[in-house]
Amino acid sequence: MNRNRFRLLSVTLAAAIVMPVSAGEYDVVVGKNKDWLFTGYEFVKPADEKDNQVTYANLIQAAKLFRENGTAMAVMIVPSKIRIYSEQLPADRQLDSYNSKQYDAAVKALRAGGVNVIDLNTPYLAMADRYEDNQLYFRLDTHWTAKGAYVAAEAIKSTILSTPELKAAWQGAPEVKYDLTWAARKRPTRARDLVHYLPVGSADFPPESVLTFKVARTQAAATGLTGAGETVGVTVIGSSYTDPKTGYPDAVRYTLQRDVLDISLPVDQGPWSGMLTYLGNEFKASKPKLVIWEIPERELHSPPAAKWREARYQIDNAQWLSRMRDQLKK
Repeated sequence: MNRNRFRLLSVTLAAAIVMPVSAGEYDVVVGKNKDWLFTGYEFVKPADEKDNQVTYANLIQAAKLFRENGTAMAVMIVPSKIRIYSEQLPADRQLDSYNSKQYDAAVKALRAGGVNVIDLNTPYLAMADRYEDNQLYFRLDTHWTAKGAYVAAEAIKSTILSTPELKAAWQGAPEVKYDLTWAARKRPTRARDLVHYLPVGSADFPPESVLTFKVARTQAAATGLTGAGETVGVTVIGSSYTDPKTGYPDAVRYTLQRDVLDISLPVDQGPWSGMLTYLGNEFKASKPKLVIWEIPERELHSPPAAKWREARYQIDNAQWLSRMRDQLKK
């Protein structure tokens, strides 16, 4: 499939900055052993809870609107790196009870509202060994590694199989055979976005090496997905974690054995404006059976009207829902 024909603007990992700030202003947290970096933006406060609740309400309504339109939706929250690797945090930036519990609270609130949620926090923390070949996030970058992306794809499949609505949508999409092959050895990576925001004169951080994989289609869909009029049954849409360079879209293709439309939204646009753009374009051209909406945990306290975004991407919360409803009706 020519995925480029469907894709919105995407950002490279090197440019995928989590907040619109200038060099020197970005809050980078250096780990206790000086070999891990974190973004301070992942640390949230109880005062952010009001905005979290707005986000939950919008996602609950969005799920209902998709459902009414005949499309199943699942939300996948990417856990904050500061929790998954909290043992690497320095003594002066430890997790408090609010940060420790936010993910589970979000899952509980969304599920109570009828949203299908793919929980990654549980399988990530359940991994006894989250280092070396099983490292889930880059040490020097905000993003997940190929292993982290693969575990996410496995969690998606597990949730789909245990959720009747999602399973029915998945079964309604044409099967496409994919194979996945892991590399025989680790390779150096350029993923190091946080290094660029350290103060001038900071210690140098050599590139890290991680395992990667390749996914290849081995059989076309039964109904044919080539040429004019091609369609897909599953869309994965989200932040730079959904960028093809992370391996996540291919991992989903493999675990689901389905063709996937992957849409990575630019950070300045954000999930809310980006979703409206998708609904006005790709969604109309190829209505999917299933939408998997990936949102980083750190974005939960940035609802549509978040003031730090450019004015053109700030949307009144009620207006966002109204515009989504209108897009789905067209």
